Amino acid sequence: MPTKRKFSKEAYDLYDQTAKDKLVTLLSERGHTIISSDEDYFVDVVSQKDGYTYYSEAEVKTAWTDSWPTTWKEIRIPERKKRLLAKYQDEKGVLNFYVFSKDLKQAWRIKDTQLTEEGLREAKGRYIHAGEKFFHIPYTEAELINV
Repeated sequence: MPTKRKFSKEAYDLYDQTAKDKLVTLLSERGHTIISSDEDYFVDVVSQKDGYTYYSEAEVKTAWTDSWPTTWKEIRIPERKKRLLAKYQDEKGVLNFYVFSKDLKQAWRIKDTQLTEEGLREAKGRYIHAGEKFFHIPYTEAELINV
């Protein structure tokens, strides 16, 4: 059983809707038609563009407050997001993860194919529980978006 941080309703209430709203705006500006952004406990936004369905998940990295620090060599996606990989693996579509800065002025886009078993390992950090695992994606392999 994976080790994971306890759900924080406070953090969810502070950032979830704001991140989803920003993601809807970003995708719409890029020509997507938004199909759903209703809370269903799976991806945050479902959209379509050019005959494809896009499944998009948003989160805010509150420690990212200015330009991305190059000392942070990787972007970390919690292991619990693995359930989204399983849910959408058989769908004809694209699953993307968007990690926003605290001020929502930038975001990293990470493709589902970048979340691999080889990249899944423990991480250390102030708010990370011992044994908690994350997908580690080198930031140089992600797309930085100015919002």
